[in-house]
Order: sequence, then C-alpha cells, then structure tokens
Amino acid sequence: MKMLTVLASVFLITASANATEQCSDLLNYHVGDTGPEKGTVFYVDDSGCHGLEAKATDEINSLSWKDAYIAANTYGSGWHLPTKTELKVLYEHRNRVGGFAKDDYWSSTELDSNSAWIQGFGNGDQDRYNKYSRLSVRAVRAF
Repeated sequence: MKMLTVLASVFLITASANATEQCSDLLNYHVGDTGPEKGTVFYVDDSGCHGLEAKATDEINSLSWKDAYIAANTYGSGWHLPTKTELKVLYEHRNRVGGFAKDDYWSSTELDSNSAWIQGFGNGDQDRYNKYSRLSVRAVRAF
C-alpha cells in the first residue's frame, strides 16, 4: 500500500506539471487500455485521467543500463526507463500489458555508480545488477 501511495504522489505532481487541459469524463482510463501515446495502461490514479503506460514491446536487444536509459528516452513525449517502483507495478500487471520475457528488466533507479535495480519478470524479485550486464528493457511514460 505504501508503494501505491508513493506512486499516487509522484503522479499527482507529474500530472499537474504536464496537464494542459482539465480531465473530462471522456478520458477515463483503466489498466489494460491503450494510453494516449498508444502504450498499454498499467497504472491509473483515482481520477481515472492520469497514470502510466508501457510500450507494447521490449527493446529488440538486451542492453546495458546506460544503453537502456538512452533507448527508453529516445521515444520522446516523456518516455523513460521505469523507476524501481514503476517497474514493480508493471510486473504486477504484466499479464494485462503482455509481451514480457521471463527475464530481468532494468529500472532507472541506481544503487551506486556501478549498479542499478532490476525487476525479475520470471520470479518477481527485485535485485541489483552491475550496469554493464545486458538485460531486457521496456519504456514507460506518465500521462
């Protein structure tokens, strides 16, 4: 529950900073819907208007952390490598989003200059890996 509270706080700040118009009843998203940038919605706040969407597919190749960070940001419009918390929520809704390998995925959350947090999509564990390891990548964005 604490993680969702943190997520809600982050998204309220993000949504407020990015909002260009008021939310209407027509913009009511649910987990599994197609998001505003054609990703799959995997988190929605209480308003139903703001949340997170993930790209429909992983990057083609496994990447080092630095290359994963760069690749996720190249899509523009706020796409990024998910944080450790965002990646955990994405894992929890992996069946609604689909297309995940039973592999480890990079997060943008660094532990130190040599390692970053990962999410195991085979076993659900979070751990730290050396940034030079080559892992799977799925970009996300807030809306």
